[in-house]
Amino acid sequence: MIFPEQITIRDVTLRDGLQNESVFVETDQKVEKVKDIIAAGFKRIEVTSFVHPKWVPTMQDADELGQRLPVVPGVEYEALVPNKRGLNRFLQSNFHRAVLFLSASTAHNQANVNKSTEESLEEVTELIEITNKQDRKTVGAISTAFVCPFSGVVPYEEVEKVAEVLVNSGVTELGLGDTIGKATPRQIYEYSSRILEKFPDVPLSLHLHDTYGYGLANVMAGIQAGVRLFDVAQAGLGGCPYAPGSPGNIQASKVVQLLEKQNIHTGLDIEKILQLDTDFPRLLNSSKVLTKTV
Repeated sequence: MIFPEQITIRDVTLRDGLQNESVFVETDQKVEKVKDIIAAGFKRIEVTSFVHPKWVPTMQDADELGQRLPVVPGVEYEALVPNKRGLNRFLQSNFHRAVLFLSASTAHNQANVNKSTEESLEEVTELIEITNKQDRKTVGAISTAFVCPFSGVVPYEEVEKVAEVLVNSGVTELGLGDTIGKATPRQIYEYSSRILEKFPDVPLSLHLHDTYGYGLANVMAGIQAGVRLFDVAQAGLGGCPYAPGSPGNIQASKVVQLLEKQNIHTGLDIEKILQLDTDFPRLLNSSKVLTKTV
């Protein structure tokens, strides 16, 4: 087995952790939580999504939040970008990296953005061309890269086909998402190994959910395959509003404890992360319940 000296952990709490909640966390509070996440040692933070607030009202303050993020040397902020309108908003912000996403499964892509995967690929490649011209970094994030809530196991060939278009279009990073947490360690290992072998010059990240308790095992499977970047959420928050059965991301504290006990360093402060396990649920409990319209 392979035990690398270091693994990079990206925090996605403020985006994926909050997007499916029924309450709105105020911008001031989000800024304070960003500071807490930075204090815990995180260098890459996915903060928000430039979606229309009608569809994801928890992200209604994306533009304001993007202007208020603390400038800290070595810390990079990321935002989800769903379309050209969202990209225009992104380009007016201070974010370092755009996360451009689509699903390997057409059934999920249709439910998520009302387009086939092929249609989304055409749009995403146009967005990548724009970000490259603007000298912005891009992540090509492939949702339902393992299992789809509507059509079951996604064949590897479908995932590679999407990844190849993204790489040829110029993404600076690929991401595979176990959107509903049904991927097994064997599947994580096999898909990740093959993607890394096919595209050795493009960094690969894993976005895992812990629906069935496979999360930590899948982290280790990803590490054995060569993955060195993983997404986590504080207190295991999160879930996709268009993927039934995706309750939460892998929990930051559990991942860090697992890795550090094996002398795989993360550069993160576990005591501060454990405090965030308490702080985030408390914050949600004290936040205002969203109304149906924004």
